[in-house]
Amino acid sequence: MEKTIVMLLLCRRVIADLLIESIEKNGDVNALGIYDYNNAVNFAAACNPDIALVEIPEKHGTPALDTLDICKSIKGTSPDCKIVLLCPEQDSNSVTMCVEAKKQGRVEDFLFYDSGVNYLVSKLEALYPDTITQVKLH
Repeated sequence: MEKTIVMLLLCRRVIADLLIESIEKNGDVNALGIYDYNNAVNFAAACNPDIALVEIPEKHGTPALDTLDICKSIKGTSPDCKIVLLCPEQDSNSVTMCVEAKKQGRVEDFLFYDSGVNYLVSKLEALYPDTITQVKLH
């Protein structure tokens, strides 16, 4: 069985590194972080992820609509990739955008920044139940 590849496109490297460590505690998963939205599509083309966890940056970062364009391009290079968005719960425009993207089938799921790591991993587990097990952050 091949390893599931989870690509994390996140602004906060310290959070991404902790998530990568937690996700990779399962031997069947290879988690790869990228922190440069401008190179995310090339990175996805090179690693062909099964899942992409994509952060919608808060207002001071990359605009949410650009993030959805990036997600669409990731799907273009890796059509079977499942997209999960991380959304700032305080930004009503981003929340509305995530809800609509989910309704339209543009993403598989989304969760808020203040969600716990166990919840995040359970969302990934729901997409690939045979390869990801619940991991606790130590």
